[in-house]
Amino acid sequence: MTVELSGAAPEVFDSRITTDVVELVGSGRLRRLGIEFGQGWLTPRESADGVGIDVEHEIGARASVRIRPGRRVRIELTVESIVEDVITVHGPVMWVSGQHEPISWHAGATAEIVLPSEHGPGLLTQRRGISTPGGEPGMSYPLDEELSLRPRQAMSAAWTYEAFPGGLLDVPAEPGWLPLVRHVPIGRAVEISAPDGLVQLVGDGTVEDVDGEFEVYPPEGLTAMEVWGPGGRTLVEVGAYEDLAVLRRRLVDEQGSDDVWAYVAARSIAEGPFSDSVLDRIDWALGGYEEEPTAWSVCAALLASHVGLPLTEQAQRGAAEVLSRGGVDDALLLALHGLAPAELLTGGWPIGDFGQRGLEALARLSYGRIHTDGRRERGRDVAVARLYAAGLGETERGLHAAACAQGAEGRLMCMLTTRPDPLDLAWLSVGA
Repeated sequence: MTVELSGAAPEVFDSRITTDVVELVGSGRLRRLGIEFGQGWLTPRESADGVGIDVEHEIGARASVRIRPGRRVRIELTVESIVEDVITVHGPVMWVSGQHEPISWHAGATAEIVLPSEHGPGLLTQRRGISTPGGEPGMSYPLDEELSLRPRQAMSAAWTYEAFPGGLLDVPAEPGWLPLVRHVPIGRAVEISAPDGLVQLVGDGTVEDVDGEFEVYPPEGLTAMEVWGPGGRTLVEVGAYEDLAVLRRRLVDEQGSDDVWAYVAARSIAEGPFSDSVLDRIDWALGGYEEEPTAWSVCAALLASHVGLPLTEQAQRGAAEVLSRGGVDDALLLALHGLAPAELLTGGWPIGDFGQRGLEALARLSYGRIHTDGRRERGRDVAVARLYAAGLGETERGLHAAACAQGAEGRLMCMLTTRPDPLDLAWLSVGA
């Protein structure tokens, strides 16, 4: 049977039923959506009233899935006990895949899955249920991984799928009640309005409530706040971070010896004051790269030459050698420091297709959206995304790209505040 989505961007799906899965298969933004029943669940039967299945569990539960067409495709799932005992069963799993990797947020009473596409995004939204992540993007438990059911108790979940025209940058806006800024400098508040709800922090930090307007002061690093509303509890990640200059100084104080440390140290000297011993250590560290330079050692030598070390010629010689190896990120890094030949800078982009590289970086940053995919932001991608946004300028796409990069950078800064990574700090320091 087929299921039709008849909204702003129509799509058509084929439905399939196997020994443990009912699924939709399409060729648009949503390529596959499946509801899977695992251990203890028996072979499903095809529904007699439309697309769906009915299935029973060997210890006394039954479940149903119904998929309904329309301007939004609706997926309804019910699990209920049919015995007089308390039972525990494995919860069904939902799998989603699209043209590109999904961006998933499963946070209890609220959940969304965004499916980026060159033709505009697809969006799956939880309308009812308690969703938890399943361990990889696009996988989740609509009713939790393990279900404990009282006698005759029923649990249900409902999701909708809709599609929109546009392009890869046109990911849907986050739910309007979410704070626009969730990662803040230490001592600043995350502001959230919940006039009919309650907001609490998980762990340390403080929350101030004035008539439903909450100011949340998170501790250093990443944590979560609980937002309670009519549908139950939603977990929202928040965090606080140190200034980038402070993180650089901390790294300098660790007395490193490699090229990345030398770059961060040379970048920090301009913010001074620093003792002569720091300059001496940079000079010593870069001496080890004179015969086999790296992009970071070359850029560090250039920065150090601006504060008194005689390393200009070493930087120029090293740049030519590094460029001869053809590394994409190396060329980018040298170009951003004015060390790439003029022909590499034609069009202002030294690493191939401007749009493709920028969009790839934004995708790896989840377009700045909230997510529970376990995907870690990288300084390199933030730097490329910032450059891409700057290249687009004060256009709608440029402002959107800049906002995505800024959101991802805030989250990364929170992580680096409690778990510093020299390479990420170096990339964030480029042009900052």
